[in-house]
Amino acid sequence: MGPAGLPAAHRLLTRLPMRGYEAGLVAALMLAPATARAQSSAADLNKSGWAAVENNDGDKAAQAFREALNLRPRDPVLTFGAGVAAHLQGREHDASLLLQKALELDPRLVAASTLLGEIAYQEGELDLAIRTYEAALERAPRNRALTDRLAQWRSEAAAYQQFDTLRDDRFSVMFDGPVEKALAARATAVLGDAFWRIGKAIGSYPSNSIGVILYTDKQFRDITGAPEWAGGGFDGQIRLPVRGALQNVQEFDRLLTHELSHAILRAVAARNVPVWLNEGLAMHFAGDDAASVERQLAAARIYVPLGVLKSSFTRLNSAQANVAYAESLFATNVLLERVGPGLGDLLQDLNSGIPIEQAVERFGITFPAFEADLARRVGARTQPAG
Repeated sequence: MGPAGLPAAHRLLTRLPMRGYEAGLVAALMLAPATARAQSSAADLNKSGWAAVENNDGDKAAQAFREALNLRPRDPVLTFGAGVAAHLQGREHDASLLLQKALELDPRLVAASTLLGEIAYQEGELDLAIRTYEAALERAPRNRALTDRLAQWRSEAAAYQQFDTLRDDRFSVMFDGPVEKALAARATAVLGDAFWRIGKAIGSYPSNSIGVILYTDKQFRDITGAPEWAGGGFDGQIRLPVRGALQNVQEFDRLLTHELSHAILRAVAARNVPVWLNEGLAMHFAGDDAASVERQLAAARIYVPLGVLKSSFTRLNSAQANVAYAESLFATNVLLERVGPGLGDLLQDLNSGIPIEQAVERFGITFPAFEADLARRVGARTQPAG
C-alpha cells in the first residue's frame, strides 16, 4: 500500500507481527490441555507451543506442536496449533491443510475456522472464505466477529458480480466496465515486464498466480478500509483504485509495480521482512527517486530508528506516512549499496527466521553502525537507538 500522489509510496500487509484475530486465538487456546487424558509431555509441549505463538515465534511453535503430535497424532488442538505455527512461518498451504484436519477432528474449533477463512481470503479464495465462515457460524451463531467479517466478504463478493476478468499465464486482472478494460490490458503488460525485472534482481521467479483488482476510489476505500493517503494495497491480492489512471498512466504503472513487488517479496520471503525494507524495495523497484528522498530527509534533519518502522504503516497519518516511506526508501537504497548482488541471500536468511539485525552481518555490516551511518548522512540531531 502507499500514499496516493506522493513521490515515494506505499505499504504492505504482508506477514509480520501477530494480527488481532491471531491474538484472540492464542488467548482462547494457549493454556488448553491437549485432551482430558493427555500425556503430561504432550500437554507441556502444547503449552510451550501456544506460548511460542503468543511470542510470534513460528519456528519454536512448529517444533513443539510437531513433537506433541508424534505423541498424540489425532489431537485437534495440537493439530490446530501446528496450523497456526505454519501460518506464522508463511507456509499457508500447509497451514490450511492442518486447519482443515483440525476441523475434521473437532468441528467445534471455531478458532480454526476463523484462521482458515482468513487464509483463504488472503489467498484470493473469497468464495472459500465465505463458505468457511458460514460453516463456523453454524457452530457459533452469536459470534459477532465472524458475523461482521462474513457480511464484509459477502458485500465484496456482490460488488464483484459485475466485474470482468482478463487473464494470462501469470496474472488475473479484475475490472469493472469498458473504461477499465484498457487499463486491465495495460496492467498485464506492465506486470509482465516488471515481474522478470524484479525476479532477476532477487534471483527468484515465483510460480504462483497473482490476482489484481482494479476499483473505483469508493470501492477501494469501502472494501479495503485503507487510509486516505494509500494509493494501492496488497493483502494477498493487488488492489488498486484507478482514479485518473488514463490521464496519468506513468503513476498507474508505478503503483502496479510497487504492489507487484510486495507480491513477489511475499512469495520469496513470506515472513520476517521488516516493513521498512519491504516498502523500500517496492519503492526501489517502482523507480522512486532515492537521491531526492535523501535530500528531503537531510533538509529536515529527520531520522527515525528503523525499529520503529518494522510494522505496518497503516495507522499513520499522511505526514507520518510521508516520513516513514521516505526513510524506508533511503535506508533500503543504502542497504542495497552494501549488499550488492546479495539481496536474494538476504531475503532467504530473513525468511529462515534470522532477524535483520543478524542477517546483514554476512555482508560485513553491523546494524548499529548501519543505522548510525544513516543518521549521519541526513544530519540527524540525535543518533538512532542502538
